[in-house]
Amino acid sequence: MSTPVGLVARCAHSGDGLSASTIQWGQRGAASPPVGLTERDLTLFALIFDANYLSASQLVVLGWGETGERAGQRRLKLLHDAEYLDRFRPVAGVGSAEWNYRLSARGWQALEDRHRAPAARYKPSAISSIGYTEHDLQVAAIVLRLARTASDGSSGALMERMPFSWRGARTGRIDPPRGRVAEPSEPDPGVRLHVEGSRLGYLEPDATLVAERGPESFAVLIEYDRTERPHKQVDRLRRYDRWLLSGWRASEYGRHAIAPAVLFLTAHETPLRRLVETADRTLSAWRAGPNVGPREGVHPARQRIVFSSRERFVDGDWTMLRTPSLPPELRDESDVCIPRTLTYDLPALLSATA
Repeated sequence: MSTPVGLVARCAHSGDGLSASTIQWGQRGAASPPVGLTERDLTLFALIFDANYLSASQLVVLGWGETGERAGQRRLKLLHDAEYLDRFRPVAGVGSAEWNYRLSARGWQALEDRHRAPAARYKPSAISSIGYTEHDLQVAAIVLRLARTASDGSSGALMERMPFSWRGARTGRIDPPRGRVAEPSEPDPGVRLHVEGSRLGYLEPDATLVAERGPESFAVLIEYDRTERPHKQVDRLRRYDRWLLSGWRASEYGRHAIAPAVLFLTAHETPLRRLVETADRTLSAWRAGPNVGPREGVHPARQRIVFSSRERFVDGDWTMLRTPSLPPELRDESDVCIPRTLTYDLPALLSATA
């Protein structure tokens, strides 16, 4: 696969083809140069920690902007040589591929020393499967694609003008309610919850985007599936089914006016329809007042989960799919799934001027 030309293009295609390559680690000199860490360095360290890996182009866009490539590249090399970052890249047959970075133990210690560590402990991510690394880099590319489109259009550091906060899988994890109370109560005590085939469990979205608009604050949780095997998402869909039924109210998102939206993305367009069909067979939880049946009740997960593909995002296509509003057994033709199509313009919704 040829290397995309230009900083923004490389940023958008970070991770592509990585799993088909042999990787090499960056070598350091015998002596580590002294480095005075800046606020920008520390912010980038925290982002790399949460995302697991970020490519050089992604870090440059985040920390220096589209016109700061040379300065950004020099600084990243200096931070690597000073052992704050580790870096690797695929072995290229012709030319050289860009570096990808992870936070080193020394980089984590720098965050701890300055009381900036997002968690109690850290061990540099082991590359047990290069496919997972490719996954994490592509998730970051998706988030940065949204951020660039939703931002004010200037060329400065993206992390300073990003109109939402970005959490990775580490800090975005959602644990189920603890103790004897298995389900948070509904604001309306007359509403009854029907959990059906949904289940309690932790959630670990690949990315969480939170737009703070005062009382209008809202969140978008992103799940990125590269497996092309929708059946592997069944358990995750069941957990979201329960959480969107009522569990989100007991989380930090309970202060939001509406439940978070959940976006399932496939790597390619081909498995997208099959994933929607799998979700249609899986999502079953509903709520309603007394003496109201499931056909007249509300099925929250069917309203709040949408589906798209990375290919659409790269093309700027915000057309997404949603399951039918009722489960198959409540429809006249239970064996037919006709997804609902909607335009869900995420950049516009996440924009600070929206």
